[in-house]
Amino acid sequence: MPFTLRPAVAADMAEIMRLERAGFAQAIQETEEAFAERLSAAPEGCWVLAGEAGRLYGYLCAEFWPLEQGFNPARFARNHAAADTHMLDGEEVYVSSMVVDPATRGTGWGGRLFRDALGEMFARHPRLRSAILIVNPAWDAARRIYRAEGFTEIGEIDGYFASGEGPRLPAIVMRRN
Repeated sequence: MPFTLRPAVAADMAEIMRLERAGFAQAIQETEEAFAERLSAAPEGCWVLAGEAGRLYGYLCAEFWPLEQGFNPARFARNHAAADTHMLDGEEVYVSSMVVDPATRGTGWGGRLFRDALGEMFARHPRLRSAILIVNPAWDAARRIYRAEGFTEIGEIDGYFASGEGPRLPAIVMRRN
């Protein structure tokens, strides 16, 4: 099935939340309010894979940040306000969330969404020089996508991800310059 990469719009919210619930364990899902605020504050960072009849098969949300040496763990807080962190003239893309519909996993569409959305942001905003993200150490498929796109691990944030009954897992911080 062909999909179209396009900027997200407010009318996509129900589908974005469906994907969020399908893609993440409840303990780490972000709220609809966080996504609405992110879309309002940083629309140039919100992209979707659209199919027919309004169905979405993936989304990627990002913000533009000032480029820092290393990383500040406090900047990666879940459900943070993009209005407080997004800077249109920032030099680094922070990929805050990405999900592909479970029906498309293993088809290569996750990699295409990631690569093409980043490509669009870098093409439209020439000040961008770097990209950063965090990933759960258990998400092997996501880490393969990020490594294939030139991201390397630069550190960890202890105790970031809830893991059900066990101890909280770290967030692996990855960057591409």
